[in-house]
Amino acid sequence: MGEGAARTGRALLAVLALLAADAAAARLHAQACGSRRWAVKTLTDGDAAQVAGTAEITTVAALVGLPPPEGPAPDLARLPLERRRFRVRAVLVERRTQADGDLHLLLADPAHPAARLVAELPDSACAVRSRHASDFAEAARIVSRLPDGLELEVEGIAFWDEEHGVVGAAPNGLELHPVLRLVPVLTRSDLLRAEIGADPPDTTAVRVWVNPASKVYHCPGSSFYGNTARGQYLPEPDAQRAGARPAGGRPCGRVPPAPP
Repeated sequence: MGEGAARTGRALLAVLALLAADAAAARLHAQACGSRRWAVKTLTDGDAAQVAGTAEITTVAALVGLPPPEGPAPDLARLPLERRRFRVRAVLVERRTQADGDLHLLLADPAHPAARLVAELPDSACAVRSRHASDFAEAARIVSRLPDGLELEVEGIAFWDEEHGVVGAAPNGLELHPVLRLVPVLTRSDLLRAEIGADPPDTTAVRVWVNPASKVYHCPGSSFYGNTARGQYLPEPDAQRAGARPAGGRPCGRVPPAPP
């Protein structure tokens, strides 16, 4: 074999190696993306056209109080409730990125803090076949700029999840999956202050958990956040004006400004 042929052979081997590496990476990405009922979770299933286009306004407490389905959910079809879209106001307690790339948001009802459910944002890079991929990406962009402890308006599709041991999962297994839209909201006290000409409404104030018995408030991420026998979520400035003091003597801080 001549030198030219040898060089050609080596080049072909290099190309084949690159193609094999790309194929392996694609297989790994496909394995990392998605799980059981992935089509339902990303609105790419055959029943997606039957999902409501208008959201019903409800609460986290109302959703977690719904009766669960009697049997397992089908892999490729939707249960009746999974054709409904809901919008809730909730405090973002924490977020976690799952092994399949989904962003797991733990939400608490502002009026009933013990009522919690999970909302999931599919990875838009995994859900490229969904016509809602841009909605997933935009919601992920928004939440990436927000701290835990902020009150949000979250809109998503009902989904019955049969996984056990999920942190913060509702007792009936209901989730909002996928999330289609989320925005930080003004609380009633924000609006009242604006109406009487007091401090301007402020969506950058972190919602803290105030224990009325001790007059101590806890920041997002604390083991006591939302977990004392009594308490309520308040914007940190309101908690301070009411005479509450931060646990450990350190205020929680504010939402960092969005980059230009």
